[in-house]
Amino acid sequence: MSEIDLKIDVPKEHWDRLFSPPACVAMITTVDAEGRINAASFATCVRVNHEPTCIAFTVDTYKDTCKNVRATNEFVVNIPSFDRQILEKVRVVGLPFAPGVNELEKAGLAAIPSKIVRPPRIAECKSHFECRVEWTKEWLNRLMVVGRVVAASVNKDCIDRDGYVLFEKFKPAHYCGHAYKNKFVASYDVMEVDMIYQGPEAEGQKQ
Repeated sequence: MSEIDLKIDVPKEHWDRLFSPPACVAMITTVDAEGRINAASFATCVRVNHEPTCIAFTVDTYKDTCKNVRATNEFVVNIPSFDRQILEKVRVVGLPFAPGVNELEKAGLAAIPSKIVRPPRIAECKSHFECRVEWTKEWLNRLMVVGRVVAASVNKDCIDRDGYVLFEKFKPAHYCGHAYKNKFVASYDVMEVDMIYQGPEAEGQKQ
């Protein structure tokens, strides 16, 4: 069975249930005006409204994610699990690669088409929220982005028939913060994730 065969579309009335807990680690995919894929890791991605379901994050204004969101008004929130293999790749995606570099390829992650928006979903993540920008606000050299969910999908074994997350299957993760470097937490268990990428962008990120 392929990765895309594992996914099921989630009906609109269950989108809010699927984004749980309301703040967690995410990899956000965007595309630029030429259609080139960008992916970036975010320690905090927050559901900020129930109906319509809206998700918010902030990003430095010089980063590709910011430029792409402003150019296309679309992004996809991909939620990784508390699993060493995927969290190692979350760290790679968070490295400062040059503009135009496909971070998914660098991390060994697979892109699968989204249902509505142009940025792809990440196959190895267990849930995905396709978003169109509702509004943005720039301050302190950062851009706050609020997106309205227009489609959501999830691995079929990670929710019950009523759309509630099965946490023992889904296992969403939280990042402890920049000061903690490589520590992620879920249910009060802490995992230290190695940097598996060996390129120059990983300099100083080994711990």
